[in-house]
Amino acid sequence: MIIFVGMNEETVWIGNREAAAEIALLGAELKVLKMGSSNNVLWQKDDAIWNRVAPNLFPIVGRLKGDVYTVAGASYAMRQHGFARDRVFEVVSQTESEVVLKLSWDAISMLSYPYQFDFQVRYRWEGNVLWVDYITENAGAEDMLYSVGGHPGFALNGALEGHSLVFSQSGERVGFSAERRLIDGGYYSGKTHKVDVPNGVLALCDALFESDAIVFNEPVFDSVSLLDAKGQVLVDFYCWEWDAVGFWTKPGAPFFCIEPWWGWADAVDSDGNFETKPGLHRLKPGEVETVSYGLGLR
Repeated sequence: MIIFVGMNEETVWIGNREAAAEIALLGAELKVLKMGSSNNVLWQKDDAIWNRVAPNLFPIVGRLKGDVYTVAGASYAMRQHGFARDRVFEVVSQTESEVVLKLSWDAISMLSYPYQFDFQVRYRWEGNVLWVDYITENAGAEDMLYSVGGHPGFALNGALEGHSLVFSQSGERVGFSAERRLIDGGYYSGKTHKVDVPNGVLALCDALFESDAIVFNEPVFDSVSLLDAKGQVLVDFYCWEWDAVGFWTKPGAPFFCIEPWWGWADAVDSDGNFETKPGLHRLKPGEVETVSYGLGLR
């Protein structure tokens, strides 16, 4: 096991001269992703703009109405996207091409989330693709409800205008029309807006994100590439099994996020009952579920 300490943060590296990744133990957050001597494809964090790079979202995705919810009549408070991104993970195993990090339930987690869990984030290289696996186990005696997701932010080459997204399904470019779920104050408003991508290419601009993220439930594509104004592919993003996907940036910010989700935010009219919250995954005692996404470099 190799742990590095830099900038007051412990990290681990996996990879080789061809492709490498650096992951912080805090939040099991990916910090660096690059091919050989090329630049890091992830953005360089600036707290004045956004204080994250690629946070892992667990045990909720998005925001709870009023940041509170109830389970079996008891009330709990939890901030947007859950607490895993602010907890230190332990290294379970590490090789040159793979590392597994784990967060387990404890007295602190039980104050905001009344379930016993083991949550692992596994990073593994397959060629020039870094796969991120979320492995969630119900370690308790009752059914467990949860959501999980990723939130990596990629460095833009200049202004957002000129960048584009290219969508594919089974390796072929796919055009589509889909309802974008609109967000109001961090919650689903219940309204949608139709987005047409007839040729499989969506031109990006700040105006698309003035209200919040672009969110599609049940995406009709399994990969999306982020291109700069010169048509250069910055990253290929793969996910065969997402429940939803979010695309997000802040107007004028030097990053763009592609977010694979297994769950989503509350609606504006949510009653706060976690046991009937749409989008949650349910695990029986001892059950394990694994979901994954991949980041491809060229």
